[in-house]
Amino acid sequence: MERLRRLAGRALRPKELEIVERVFDLVTAQPWFDKSEYCLDGFAVRLIHLVRSGITNPGQLETIAVLWAMTDFSRDMTNSQRMKLMATYEAQRHRRPAR
Repeated sequence: MERLRRLAGRALRPKELEIVERVFDLVTAQPWFDKSEYCLDGFAVRLIHLVRSGITNPGQLETIAVLWAMTDFSRDMTNSQRMKLMATYEAQRHRRPAR
């Protein structure tokens, strides 16, 4: 998936990226997940950080990812949560080098 490859850069090995992609696809397919760009990117970045931190067991990563997504990336999130995510997303977009 292009989003994950772009956000991970060279930080993950192919096997790690494959695990992240599987968990990302599983969680973002849930009906309660907010599929806005800022939520998709924010969730992807967090998954990448978890794997870089050493959580590479697919079952553990999936469990953490589902709980995290339900808390921080749900369609039912509060307006203040949404505003924080949007601000972080915009800040990240402006820091990325132009292509």
